[in-house]
Amino acid sequence: MKRKFIFLLILSAMIINNSAYSENATADSDEVVIDLNDNTTTAERGVVVTNGNMKGLFYRFQRDPVTGEITFTNNALMNISQPTGNIKIETEGGKVSQKDEKGEFYNSFAYINVAKMTGAEAPNDKIYFGSPYIKYEDEKIFAKDAWVTTDFNIVNFQKEPQKAGYHIFSSDVIVEPDKQITLKNSDLFIGEKDVMPFTFPWFRANIRSGSTVPLFITIQSDDDYGATTSMGFLYGNRRDKFRGGFAPKFADKMGILVGRWENWYRFDNVGETRLNIDDWLIYAKEKSEPKNTNELPEYEKRHKRYKVELTHDYDGENGSFHFISQNSTRSMVGNLEELMDKYDNNNVYSSLGLKRFKFDKNIGFYNLDANLFNLGEAKDLSFTGKMSLVSDKKTYGLLVYDKIDDISYGSTIDHDLYTNLSLTKDNDKFKLSARYDYLYDMDPGSTASDLMSRNERIGADFLLKENGLSISYDKRRGDNYRNFSFWEEDINTSARKRNVLGIDFSYTPTTVAKYEFNNFENIKASLGNYKVGNYTFTPSVSYNFLDRKLDTAKDTYRTTVLGSNRLAEFNRFEDIVYNNTLERRADLNLSNDNETYRVGFGKTTSEIWSREGLFDGTYRKYENKSKFYEVQLGRQNLQLGSIGTFGIDGTFRQDKFDGSSDTTNLFNLKLSNDLYLYKTENLDVTNKFKVEIQKYSFSGNKNNQEGRLITKSDYIKFDNSLVFDGKSTVTTYDIGYKNSKNPYGVKNKNGEQFTTGLGIKFDEDTNLNLKYTDDKRFTSKTKSGKNVNDLSMKQYSVNFETKKYDLGFSNTDIDFVGDDFSTTTDFREDINEHRIRAGYKFDNSKVSLSYAEGTDKLKTDDGRYLDRKNRMYSVAYNIYGDVEQDFIGAFKTYRYGNNRIEDDIRNTDVYSFSYAYRDKRFEQEELMRYATLEYEKPKDQITNDEIEQIRAILDRKSSFYNQFELTRIQDETFRIGNYKKTLSAYVNFEKNNKRYSQTGNLKDSMSKFSGGLTVSYNRLGVGYTFTQKASWKNSGGSYKWSKDTKEHELSVYAKIGKPSQGWKIKTYAMFYDNKNDSTSSRNRKRSLDSIGVEIGKEMGYYEWAVSYENRYKTSSRDYEWRVGVHFTLLTFPNNSLFGIGAKNRGGTASTKPDGYLLDRPSQLKNSY
Repeated sequence: MKRKFIFLLILSAMIINNSAYSENATADSDEVVIDLNDNTTTAERGVVVTNGNMKGLFYRFQRDPVTGEITFTNNALMNISQPTGNIKIETEGGKVSQKDEKGEFYNSFAYINVAKMTGAEAPNDKIYFGSPYIKYEDEKIFAKDAWVTTDFNIVNFQKEPQKAGYHIFSSDVIVEPDKQITLKNSDLFIGEKDVMPFTFPWFRANIRSGSTVPLFITIQSDDDYGATTSMGFLYGNRRDKFRGGFAPKFADKMGILVGRWENWYRFDNVGETRLNIDDWLIYAKEKSEPKNTNELPEYEKRHKRYKVELTHDYDGENGSFHFISQNSTRSMVGNLEELMDKYDNNNVYSSLGLKRFKFDKNIGFYNLDANLFNLGEAKDLSFTGKMSLVSDKKTYGLLVYDKIDDISYGSTIDHDLYTNLSLTKDNDKFKLSARYDYLYDMDPGSTASDLMSRNERIGADFLLKENGLSISYDKRRGDNYRNFSFWEEDINTSARKRNVLGIDFSYTPTTVAKYEFNNFENIKASLGNYKVGNYTFTPSVSYNFLDRKLDTAKDTYRTTVLGSNRLAEFNRFEDIVYNNTLERRADLNLSNDNETYRVGFGKTTSEIWSREGLFDGTYRKYENKSKFYEVQLGRQNLQLGSIGTFGIDGTFRQDKFDGSSDTTNLFNLKLSNDLYLYKTENLDVTNKFKVEIQKYSFSGNKNNQEGRLITKSDYIKFDNSLVFDGKSTVTTYDIGYKNSKNPYGVKNKNGEQFTTGLGIKFDEDTNLNLKYTDDKRFTSKTKSGKNVNDLSMKQYSVNFETKKYDLGFSNTDIDFVGDDFSTTTDFREDINEHRIRAGYKFDNSKVSLSYAEGTDKLKTDDGRYLDRKNRMYSVAYNIYGDVEQDFIGAFKTYRYGNNRIEDDIRNTDVYSFSYAYRDKRFEQEELMRYATLEYEKPKDQITNDEIEQIRAILDRKSSFYNQFELTRIQDETFRIGNYKKTLSAYVNFEKNNKRYSQTGNLKDSMSKFSGGLTVSYNRLGVGYTFTQKASWKNSGGSYKWSKDTKEHELSVYAKIGKPSQGWKIKTYAMFYDNKNDSTSSRNRKRSLDSIGVEIGKEMGYYEWAVSYENRYKTSSRDYEWRVGVHFTLLTFPNNSLFGIGAKNRGGTASTKPDGYLLDRPSQLKNSY
């Protein structure tokens, strides 16, 4: 029985999965002798004959000119290429039919390369076999009385299989490429000894690339499934359009499952669709939900389970299309299950104020990357699409929360769910395009590019090319974010809580919401272009709708010290709270290059909420409806002799308001003048001057005047630009001024703006720029009616850049003044931000230094105040080239004052350090290695296009899992990416000054301490992250310092020594300590979540390994451990043949034996 058991194990090593390798048969011939009498060809160095996927190197052969059959002697080498790996046959003689791609080979030694299917490393990447008779027909290999082994030493004893460590002798071996291998009537030999008491009748192994259907019985023991067994079958052959496989699974703790079900269909011209189903539980033993909440996780995992993956891939002459969707229970998403286990084990849900998430609920992930062109019969259709969506945002939010918790300083990690689709039909007659965009930002404000958190936009455009008739449609629903200035940056700001979970994501946001919603809908139809003499006549109609509301969210800290009013808002400077306007209009336009004559008419409705001068949350509402007509006359490029040109444009508009006699008139005049002041061969001096004058008049009920003109202004605006073009040096001096007044009432000034700037471009690399802006706002909404300057902003900057140097300085002053307002005590807010930067570029590197300071001081007459100062010092050193390195260090201080406890406990120092190393030369080596595997070519035959295609394939395989944070630490550390040889490290810590003043101990004063290390080099990978948090907590009016959480994750994967002779080390450790969990002691939960280690020794063609794992389980309220010894044939490195050991479920449970056959449990592998 024992011999039979060992035989089954070695046979089952033929279960094969995926990867790549290459062998090629080629030869040259210096001298070829042809015997014309019997058509025999002889060549000392051989002659290469290629036919279809068969290539042969023959030394002596005879070809039948009628049948095309080749009969050969004196040895030959045959290479049969197939997607799953080449088959090479060395034979003494035989015959090959070029017509039918058939062959017979006598006394042969052969191998099948399985690196593509199993991921094996050389020299253990082949299955060897020999036979006195091999037949190749219908792309299948039939070997009689054959032996099979994976011991690579057999290459030295090709006709003596008994000298291999082991071999299997079978009466029949049938190899069906890209499908399966079947062995009949087999015996196992260890050396020369037959260790089988009887001949084993049948065995089958899967060699279909990408398929995981087991074709022979597998046995496994797993915590969730219990003891399981599975076996299935494949259908469809290599060239069939429809292929697939099915394998049921039986689990004693779970029930009956569809273990694996594959259905693949290959279309003629549009790629391949694959539908894969894993572990679909169709009969569950668990019937009723347990009352004990600790048993719920195990019940949910065993009560309902499935994973369905649908993909479609196309690459061809019309572009590319790649779609993948994965729908499953949460328990089937590896990283999510691990995270949910951590939250259950450590009572994290309760600490975050979240309801517990269940394992048996569905979650779906969807990803699309498409670029198609030249579609349709006319080849005028194109489509582009990118999509990254999930079906359950809240559950995905757990993954985002856990990921964001560990990001380093300067990180660009962003978690956007999005859809961008565009369809265009463009031909000689017309162009029609439609587009759809969607955005849901899971961590709004986490990066400087987060200028929206929600967006849904649909648009379409049509153009008839013959006469210019066009229609455009654009509709949008969503919000808008703005960048945080440094003076308002707050390490504890409430802005970061705006996420799908509504909890405190641990990052300092760089953007904040400006508009709660900013919706619009615009429709325009241009009814064609018609030639009228020297003019073009274009009639058009349009519909323009805007619905926009200011975000009035309050910062929690400002609310604490200033009260719940406008002064606590992020967007407190804005006066217009809500703007809803609709304009329907028609225009008749007659124009040419220099002249414009336009008449327009239509209707408008508007609703405006203004809080000008109001600070208590109230506003004034203005509603208007009017009919209007508009006339525009313009003439440009009027010549002023040789000294320049002149332009004039005037617009008149009249609005008549419904239900009244009110009328407003708009007069707008624009004048432009370009003067050529001086012109020589080496110097041109040009002055460009523009002036715009706008004025409104009103007639009707004076009580309505303000409401009719609330968003309008009378103004005069000047802009002048003087340009000195000295050919090599160009100097530009700009100056502008605008003075605005209210067009109603006493027509007080409401705005004044002055801008000036000087730019000097010395050469292509050297520039000097100076800018100054003074912008003032005025209001007369005061108690006394006096006009006051309530908001002012001054900005100036200097920037100087050369090929080597980059220097800059900028300063911003903002004054927000409450003077004589009825709804707030008088106040004054003084804000300043200035930045200094300096950089120097070496030949292949750059060093950058920067300093920033932001202050915000506010005082009210009733004693409330705010006094904040932020400072930042940073240095960065970047090395470019084939080897890239980044050194970054930053120090920030956040100061709120010391007089109030609310301020004192917030004062924080932040230290950030990071280092990254990337060797792109190693990347090219990796891509070349995978290209030789994929295309079955030597290095010197691989093209650049093939290298780039491999890069795209590898990135596409990893992008789905990395996009949705489905990878574990080991996946992130060891995945194939753009940089395989990398090292990155970061450390961030936040020192709470109040706590430090009490203890003098830095370690005990950190509100957050985080860091990480990632190393990936050849056969070594290390990943480590840690995060520790603490905070002040209000208890009975007093504040106490306490720790919140502590988390460590470590993974190490290393191969030491040469392949087949070295050691393999795999280990992980996960620690999570929730200090806010009062139940941890009762549940016997310590800091350790789980730990595992596996050490293996490669011994030629096989490996022995020992493993140990210890993990906490909520169901038993204790730690469970297991130990094991594993045996693996290195040709199948990811599928150990068997394992034996022991396990203990903790508590009072006894230790029990443990083991598996052919299908190793995934605890250690998946816990990384």
